[in-house]
Amino acid sequence: MSSETETEVYFSPPGVRDSDTEESTEDHDESPETQGTEMSGQMIGRKRTASEMEDDASAVADSYENQGTRQGSEVVYTNEPDPPVYTVICPLTPRRKRILEEENEDVTILRVYPEQLSYLAIDFAVKPGSSWDSLKRYKNAQLSERVGPQFTLGSFAYVNRHLPPQPAPSEDASEEEKLEYDKANFWVALVSEIKAEDQATVFARVFWLYWPDELPMGRQPYHGKRELVMSNHVDIIEAQTLTWTAEISHWNESDDSNKTQLGETYWRQTLDINKAAGDPRALSKLRKFCICGGYDNPELEMYQCLGCRTWNHEACLITAMEQRAWERFKKGTLTNESQEKGENGTSSRKPSKMTKRAFKLKLKGKKPWAGKLEGKISRVDKLGVDEFIHAATIRQLVPQGKDKINGPFGPVVWSMEMNCLRCNRPLN
Repeated sequence: MSSETETEVYFSPPGVRDSDTEESTEDHDESPETQGTEMSGQMIGRKRTASEMEDDASAVADSYENQGTRQGSEVVYTNEPDPPVYTVICPLTPRRKRILEEENEDVTILRVYPEQLSYLAIDFAVKPGSSWDSLKRYKNAQLSERVGPQFTLGSFAYVNRHLPPQPAPSEDASEEEKLEYDKANFWVALVSEIKAEDQATVFARVFWLYWPDELPMGRQPYHGKRELVMSNHVDIIEAQTLTWTAEISHWNESDDSNKTQLGETYWRQTLDINKAAGDPRALSKLRKFCICGGYDNPELEMYQCLGCRTWNHEACLITAMEQRAWERFKKGTLTNESQEKGENGTSSRKPSKMTKRAFKLKLKGKKPWAGKLEGKISRVDKLGVDEFIHAATIRQLVPQGKDKINGPFGPVVWSMEMNCLRCNRPLN
């Protein structure tokens, strides 16, 4: 068994002799969506489908042994790749482990977890084990010397899922189109181990990250467009399937400094495949926000109260002020709200039963004011980096009270208070 770790290994494209790898020294700065068909010499990776994840843990282990290249219904390959050199059984259930030991197969059984995520520890098996153990370990891998990206332990990488690669989107493609191209053509992996026999035989042990749409439970309302989910799904892929390094940031939800800048793509939640797909504990718990007890979608606004430190969803603030306006509208007394100041600049008004009623209606999907009143929160002035003054308004779309008999009616906009839903302190 090889125990020494060497610094770097240069791997060759499929079908290329070691002597051919020095022919090109041109630098490449393209991202996956701009590389186009230049990656045609690469191979495709393999990854478990969401449907395979829906089986129980024992059946999942069986599917790993026979999975070969991922062949989900949503993926069409124009060429058939070679069968995998190594078979990975993950998760390795106690029953499966016992069978392997009884059959005295050539396997290596390991227990690993993504760095600093020990709660995701998982057992997996590699066949043939003696071959895997004999390979040399490396800290880095690069496609030919001085050419292409360098993949290091702990780095994220895009993994090819088509052979040949699909044409890249046009230069004037929207960010949405580029994102869809990435999702359709690349998987994302965390490189945790690099092993090689020679330049033509280089492997990476990876942990897969999942787009929320790939999860057996599907995308959740709090998932952002560019959000990934880290998993302890272990796999071994050939280094030639790695296409480019991926900039993936970790979102620590416990950081309330409001200064954390998320990268273009990020992860905060984990998937533990030790648990059955139907187990709600398979996805790690997220921090709850607001008085509604909901989660944070980074693409939707939240406002933190400087008093009680509660984060308020914009949608919840709008629902609360629509409910207040609706009660006055029914009486024919809807007008601009005035801020009633109490001590220390807080509002003298206390959170009312009306607010609780608004959220009960929201949870039931009922809004009796729909088509009559419409709430909105807008930025009206910038104070600094990510600091703004906001205006809360209600747009009245139909007449109220005595206005009904006073002739033609045009929409009216009323100014509303924008207060914390827990302590009622002004959020501006």
